Amino acid sequence: MTENSVDDRVTRRRRAAVEEILAMAWTLAAEQGIAGISLRELASRLGMRPQSLAWYVPSRNALYDRMFAHGHQQFLECLSAAEPLDVHRAARAFAGFCVANPARYQLIAQRTVPGFTPSAESVALARRAFGAWRAALAGAGVTGQEAVDVLTAVVKGVVDQQITVDPTGDRFLRHLDLVIDMFLAHSAGARP
Repeated sequence: MTENSVDDRVTRRRRAAVEEILAMAWTLAAEQGIAGISLRELASRLGMRPQSLAWYVPSRNALYDRMFAHGHQQFLECLSAAEPLDVHRAARAFAGFCVANPARYQLIAQRTVPGFTPSAESVALARRAFGAWRAALAGAGVTGQEAVDVLTAVVKGVVDQQITVDPTGDRFLRHLDLVIDMFLAHSAGARP
């Protein structure tokens, strides 16, 4: 067996272990809230000793960083699956993505974990995801920072209401296209 094949096998095993850790961490986050994750309980659920888990995630913030990056990678995949993107499709993709996993939404789009700051690598991935969202808006003529900020806040407001008030229904999501249309009409009317 060559050294490269051993390295490849070790890399594959490590990647599989990290995926298993992330899957269980998201399960715990759904059950206990994102800030309620305990590394000891995570290790227990995985059938690992805490010391073994620490080899992959040495701290809660390291776990949150992996989850933050993982969530943004999933969002990029979601946007890619929704292509071709326009404002409505991008907004529906984001809203659906967020409502499908409120704990993930809290971690990637809100600041609900005291003391957690994502790493530069994770922030770069988040910027790529937001760049895809912004490109869809630009395709519809929404290009100014102010307009992007307002539309992002409006869509997040719909998502927050849906998660908070009607987490198992669609009371607020069903109005998303109307909200986007109102925003686009206002934006077009506000242009000189």
